[in-house]
Amino acid sequence: MRRLLGAVGVAVLLVPASVWAGELAGRVSLGVEGTRLADLGPVVVFLEPEGEVSLPPVSPSNPRIRQRKARFDPPFLVITAGQKVDMPNDDTIFHNVFSFSRPNDFDLGVYPSGDSRTVAFEHAGLVKLYCSIHESMSGAVLVSPSPWFATASRAGEYRITGVPAGQYRLTVWNEKLPAATRSVAVRAQGRQRTDVTLGVTLP
Repeated sequence: MRRLLGAVGVAVLLVPASVWAGELAGRVSLGVEGTRLADLGPVVVFLEPEGEVSLPPVSPSNPRIRQRKARFDPPFLVITAGQKVDMPNDDTIFHNVFSFSRPNDFDLGVYPSGDSRTVAFEHAGLVKLYCSIHESMSGAVLVSPSPWFATASRAGEYRITGVPAGQYRLTVWNEKLPAATRSVAVRAQGRQRTDVTLGVTLP
């Protein structure tokens, strides 16, 4: 019997964490009269563990924000805290990417066409991007506190998969409105729906 119980325990430990993962989906709506959600720019939903859920290792794959035609491409990017972003210069002119957004502020210095620099974003929050040579260039990086995030569609629909079961703080972010937050419990091996309204006070 002891051998059997020990074998069962080992088997449980060997089950991939993804097996116990859940899914959170829903719709973000707007509680502001005369304004459409689609006109407010990116709406991002992200989760931050409130209990004993451990964060997975940061992805070793670096996303890119290119400098192309004197613009940032893409102009908006969501990443996980601790992740690095490559910023290649695809133009035929010099650029100097920098940010004043503390504590993620940085200055890459002037670099030429074909060159690339890399920035590590260690802290959650919004980071505004600029070029000291071209005043018209602007972009943004939203650094999520966890890898469990999703950008809502123009209709407000979102879906976050692979979330370990546990208690989380859900945040709905948009640059033009105060963030909406609430506590959610994610169940293992199932989908649950959480709808959120921006522009109103949540419990």
